[in-house]
Amino acid sequence: MSERGSSGGDSRRGVFGLRFAAGVVLLFAVVVFIQAVRIGAEGGFGPEGSGFFPLIVTAGLLFFAALFVLQITLRPDTALLEHAAEEAEDTNWRTVGLAIVCLLVYAFLLAPLGYVIATTIFFPVVARVFGSRRWVRDIVIGLAASLVLFVGFTQFLGVRLPAGILEVFF
Repeated sequence: MSERGSSGGDSRRGVFGLRFAAGVVLLFAVVVFIQAVRIGAEGGFGPEGSGFFPLIVTAGLLFFAALFVLQITLRPDTALLEHAAEEAEDTNWRTVGLAIVCLLVYAFLLAPLGYVIATTIFFPVVARVFGSRRWVRDIVIGLAASLVLFVGFTQFLGVRLPAGILEVFF
């Protein structure tokens, strides 16, 4: 056990981090539940309807999120708390914050620009945030991956991804 893990201050920091994570997972589960109900309202909740599997996944997510919150609150694992405190100490929060900002910008650009262009921009930018300095390679990979995924999902799986300004080609 490290010396950092044996102090009470780090343990409290670990509790906060785990409770925050549990709360985020629970909030995410609630948002997914709301969306699953909306899907089910349009397509039905029976096994043949489009809302059946999202509702099952949501139920599992809500159940495990609630268990996580209860476990962290009622019976916290001291080894886990110490580990969480150490990880929080070692985490590069600037990189985490920039990655979250990139995801939010990507979400807003997805509809107007379309999946292919937004993903082609998103991939090299996030790669740069994570330390890559090879712009050309990252752009080529982002473009190739986004095209393959777009065509695969839209043409072969029937999942509609936003085409955005490239709608005339797709």
